Amino acid sequence: MSTTVAPTLGIIGNYSDADMTSLHNIGGATDVLVEMSWAQAEPARGAYNEAYLTNIAKRIATLKSLGYTISFNTGVHEAPAWVLSRAGARYVDQYGDTYTDSPEPNLVFGVAHRYLAERYLKKVFTRLGGDFSIVRVGGGHWGELTYPSKVNPATGKLRNLYYAFDVQAKRSNPVPNWKPGQPSPSGQAGRFLRWYLNALAEYQNWQIAALRAAGYRGNAAVLYPSYGMRAGDFEKAVATNLGGTSSPEINGEVQRGYDATRQIAALTDPKVVVYGTWAENYNTVSYLAGLAKAKHLRTMAETSHVMTAAQMPLVMAQAQQANLAALYIVRQNATDIVNATYLAASAR
Repeated sequence: MSTTVAPTLGIIGNYSDADMTSLHNIGGATDVLVEMSWAQAEPARGAYNEAYLTNIAKRIATLKSLGYTISFNTGVHEAPAWVLSRAGARYVDQYGDTYTDSPEPNLVFGVAHRYLAERYLKKVFTRLGGDFSIVRVGGGHWGELTYPSKVNPATGKLRNLYYAFDVQAKRSNPVPNWKPGQPSPSGQAGRFLRWYLNALAEYQNWQIAALRAAGYRGNAAVLYPSYGMRAGDFEKAVATNLGGTSSPEINGEVQRGYDATRQIAALTDPKVVVYGTWAENYNTVSYLAGLAKAKHLRTMAETSHVMTAAQMPLVMAQAQQANLAALYIVRQNATDIVNATYLAASAR
């Protein structure tokens, strides 16, 4: 008989109140994600959209009345245009091209802009309070802990881009005259990659500290995307001078900074949750769970996409096997979720 406990079931997506009632009362869901957008909340510097904040507060109150606890996304990764227009607020790759495909601000290297996000967070928690099961941390695309990435439209594959060449980044770069793909006779590739990955880990910890400074005392869930770098991947990438031909670079794990081992090891706050974004992949969630256990931290995960109804019971079983504290189902048909939870409960 298994000694593991079924994880809390969380919901991500836009559902009617009727669906939310069914998901809670029949499907057993007890947590729901509420998401904000910095751009919508503060469309002009220092001028907050109070109507938007009121609507968020009302939605939280409604969901609580339906029996849910609330996981929360502050939306720092969706920066207002006035932030993104500031010098150095956008990421720049090794070719000098500025990343504008989505609105995440460059707060990894643009530390001079961080106070703007800190001020926004104080406004959010002052207005909404801190009664959340978790507050999500990542700051990159989709709110995950990541550098930007671009796909080559001709091949459908990720381009070999390292986003650490803006003015601020160059000031701390240990090899400012070296670029990925160039020879590194003096170990430039290794020095660059270590600095690049450490910078993202530091950004992670700043985000957690910013939540605390804003008054939030609860659980901060850091979103670790994809499969991630594993043992030996650092060395493989360095051996080819970060030219994009090593296996972890071909998959984009290195360029996007997916070094969960390094990042989780750097955590110091005891109320952090390790949160995976690929719950369907048991190898990934069990790997993250092992890293979290070593730090005496809990693990949660969300599904990466809408699944077929047939997939869901297996994913739920795997979440329990990995001893996840919570499993979040993303944008799934409500009926599918209810049926899957029934099948999963019947199998236990």
